[in-house]
Amino acid sequence: MLYELIQQFERIASELLLAVRREDEDQVDRLDVRLQHVVRSIFEMQARSRSEMSTQINFFNRLALRDCEDGSSVGRYTDMMSSLFDRYMDSSIALKAARSEQQMLVEGYDPSLHELVLDSVLERVAVIGLDYRYIYCNKRNADFHDKRPIDFIGKHLLDMIDMERFQSRAKLRLDQCFGGARVSYTYEVSDNRGRMYDVICRMTPFLDKSEKVAGAVLVLHMQPMFASAG
Repeated sequence: MLYELIQQFERIASELLLAVRREDEDQVDRLDVRLQHVVRSIFEMQARSRSEMSTQINFFNRLALRDCEDGSSVGRYTDMMSSLFDRYMDSSIALKAARSEQQMLVEGYDPSLHELVLDSVLERVAVIGLDYRYIYCNKRNADFHDKRPIDFIGKHLLDMIDMERFQSRAKLRLDQCFGGARVSYTYEVSDNRGRMYDVICRMTPFLDKSEKVAGAVLVLHMQPMFASAG
């Protein structure tokens, strides 16, 4: 069903593009309504396999990238993607954070199905607990720091960024998210090779089984910065 909906989306999107080129405003409006209905249906589907989870999340990631010049669309699609992360984030991840770091290192890192899905998406993803320590880090986020996901588990955010960035940028937003707010902000960062990126960081509250805030889910979209010619 998911794949059929995505194919339906692509067909309607193609028809919409043709209607825009013909400047047929009535047809554009009708197709746009149909398109948004399909988008909502794709979002509301409950994935039944790892493949479907990955396909569903990456669908909204592609929409955000495709509409990167439209801030409202990017915000809507990344919010949907963050909601899917919340939906599929297994409670076992939070349980792993409660175990001691030494125990985890001895037993090794055994990712759940949902962690494997999050490793397949294009965004950097992390879950930070109320003590500012990592509950989860996906492979793309770890790769950015030239580390392994296990290197983050149980570590304080200060082990990964300096005090100035923690106090002036991260802590304020995390505290807002811990209070139940959905937070979004942008900043610039360089990787270990000196390449510069614009980063859109979106935080959503991470809820435990009792619906209490247990941390924050961070989704970081990286956009390479290119030096202007001349």
